[in-house]
Amino acid sequence: MANLKELREERLRKLQELKNLGVNPYPAKSNRTHMSGKIVSDFMELEGIQATVAGRIVGIRKFGKLAFIVLKDASGQLQLFLKEGIVEGAVPEESCLGLEQLNLLDTGDFIEATGRIIKSKTSEISIEVKTLRLLAKSLRPMPTIQDGFTNKEERMRRRYIDMNVNEDVRKRFIRRSLFWQATREFLLNNKFTEINIPVLEHTTGGADANPFVTHMDALDQDFYLRISHELPLKRLLGAGYEKVFDIGPRFRNENYSDEHLPEHVAMEWYWAYADWREGMKFMTEMYKYVLEETFGTTKFKLGNFSVDISGEWEEWDYAEVIKKHYEIDVYDCTISQVKDALKKHNLEVEKTESLARGIDKLWKNIRKDVAGPIWLINTPLFISPLSKSNPQRPNTAQRFQPVIAGSELGNGFSELNDPIDQLNRFVEQQKMRDSGDEEAMMLDIDFIEMLEYGMPPACGWGYSERVFWIFEGVTAREGVPFPQLRPEIDAVTKDIYPEVNFSHSGTGRKPNTLSPKSELMSEEHRLAYQMVVILKEGVETARLINAANHAVAGLVGTMNDPSKFDFLEYRDKTGELDVVIAHHPAIIFKSSDSRKILKAYQTAKALHVPSNAFIETMTLGSSVEEMKLLENTKIEDVDFWGLALFGKTSDLREITKNFQLWK
Repeated sequence: MANLKELREERLRKLQELKNLGVNPYPAKSNRTHMSGKIVSDFMELEGIQATVAGRIVGIRKFGKLAFIVLKDASGQLQLFLKEGIVEGAVPEESCLGLEQLNLLDTGDFIEATGRIIKSKTSEISIEVKTLRLLAKSLRPMPTIQDGFTNKEERMRRRYIDMNVNEDVRKRFIRRSLFWQATREFLLNNKFTEINIPVLEHTTGGADANPFVTHMDALDQDFYLRISHELPLKRLLGAGYEKVFDIGPRFRNENYSDEHLPEHVAMEWYWAYADWREGMKFMTEMYKYVLEETFGTTKFKLGNFSVDISGEWEEWDYAEVIKKHYEIDVYDCTISQVKDALKKHNLEVEKTESLARGIDKLWKNIRKDVAGPIWLINTPLFISPLSKSNPQRPNTAQRFQPVIAGSELGNGFSELNDPIDQLNRFVEQQKMRDSGDEEAMMLDIDFIEMLEYGMPPACGWGYSERVFWIFEGVTAREGVPFPQLRPEIDAVTKDIYPEVNFSHSGTGRKPNTLSPKSELMSEEHRLAYQMVVILKEGVETARLINAANHAVAGLVGTMNDPSKFDFLEYRDKTGELDVVIAHHPAIIFKSSDSRKILKAYQTAKALHVPSNAFIETMTLGSSVEEMKLLENTKIEDVDFWGLALFGKTSDLREITKNFQLWK
């Protein structure tokens, strides 16, 4: 069987032959009048009329003066019937082909066909083709359903193939679209106003999550990608809106799991003059509407759970549930008691920094076995820093969370609108953050100012596409069209495109570009990352110092993520802006053999460890020009005087294990 490269070369030959005939293999316009699925479903009404269809070829058969093509578009498949004497000849300037050029077509090509709607002798609904146009020549063969496309890694990396071959995957994302469409419809029908809010924020909040950081060149300031929609939408309540919502992405710099993605779509609404009880009733109806509109049912088999959301939802009291399972009073217990309970039930103990986080782990151990639907209510106030306390039970929050199939599928509150109370809670959260809890909330003084101008009592709610994933029965990565993965270029692609430099492909950053970061690195960072310099023995001291300085100074320019450095900028004698790394003391090794330094340099490249070398001929005085000189030199023939490396301690130990420390 021919490999991918050979198959591609054969299609390239056909492409060139089409061009030689004067055919434009990629015209800009199609003249489609009917979808394939519509022709099949409404055949009785459409039989005999002329139609133009377009789509991808999924099958071709030719028998002398007859040919059959199976065409696929977004609505379904349709047979094209081609017969000599009916199909017109080639008209290259219009990208039209005749039967004689059918051998230049392949499965995967996009075509357009015009002709009468008929039934073939075998009663197959078909188009009796009069004109056939090429719309796009494919250069790689699309796997067939028979071939299968089942490798999970390949499916995630090439979802456009996955959606073509696996119809259930393609339909999944139609349902995902319906899910958000139904969400929007229900809110709009209940007089909510959709207002889009910023993704970039000076101060981010509204959830316990570690944010992503980016830099805006125009303002020369760092911004956070939002972790929640909450605080801007509540500002809109302060601005006079009474029912607002937004649907869009949010970003939480956390690990992947079956229910979590660092980037995902979410919705939040805020409703002035409503409380948590009204919100809970509203969301019970909203779930029923959205899920029935998306899936056509309110009854689901989700793993081992059978769930029916159509009836009344049971309510569970948070403290009562914990007491029943662990004999712990959440309002009168110690962190030691919580850790003992965690240990007894084989749950994680080490990262239990606070009472709230420990009790939350105990609850999640219960939650995983809950079929639902249930509403979890009366959450302890110390677990809910942005929620309003219950006047009847001041140690609880006016909070409501749905639990279905072992997962929490949303979060609702009576919103806190007391500026002094909110400030005190923010201060407490900021203390936790300053002591190392990266997921604790930031103090947002602008939000406090808004509250001081006045925000009405309100209920707020948020859910993410996790709701869709759970009811679809898929993991988080399977539930989005293009999950983030580490960039990877396979050997076949590298072989096909020898002219392409893949060294920076997928890094998202051009070589030698910087993202300034002024903060000093944490002690944990210093232990995880090191700087190493290897110097050649026997070189004159002044030149050796020069070699070390230049190797280190140019190192930042090789980094894909220079934010791991602290650095200072300076202009060299040529006027170019260069960088000196600060606050990272270097570990110095020595070598009497330049070739060993070369080997270390090559090992660093293989491990993707940022490195920069200084060689004997580097005397130009500009770090930028020196790095270019190294790139343009035959590497095996150079005399290495110095090599600077910065990376993970484990990688650097592997590279330098055969070198001695310079004493």
